[in-house]
Amino acid sequence: MSTESPDEPPFGPRLGVRVSREGPWLRVELRGDLDLFTAPALMDQVGLLIGRQSPPRIALQMSQVGFCDSTGLNALVGMFQHASAAGGDLVLLRPHPRVAQVLAMTSLDRYLPVYDALPPDPG
Repeated sequence: MSTESPDEPPFGPRLGVRVSREGPWLRVELRGDLDLFTAPALMDQVGLLIGRQSPPRIALQMSQVGFCDSTGLNALVGMFQHASAAGGDLVLLRPHPRVAQVLAMTSLDRYLPVYDALPPDPG
């Protein structure tokens, strides 16, 4: 007997993504896990957003991301580098405490800008 429901993927929760504009920023609200299974699609989506806005200002709302593995961390770094190379910014907003702990343990919180609220437009 299968315990999977038709709405649940076989590898755990999906990563829900909702995009909204707030001033010069595109807020990308994430909900779920950022991992081996979800990171590639998120990188593709954010890559498209970076290509559509000049300069790109992307804010990843991370308060509902309860898990982030090494693939997710690599994706965050890659998206940050992509936005920076395009002359823009990518910031993390209110990471979930477990994710914030991983960012601190890996010292990525010193590399990736983390904010409680949207920062003012840097440009």
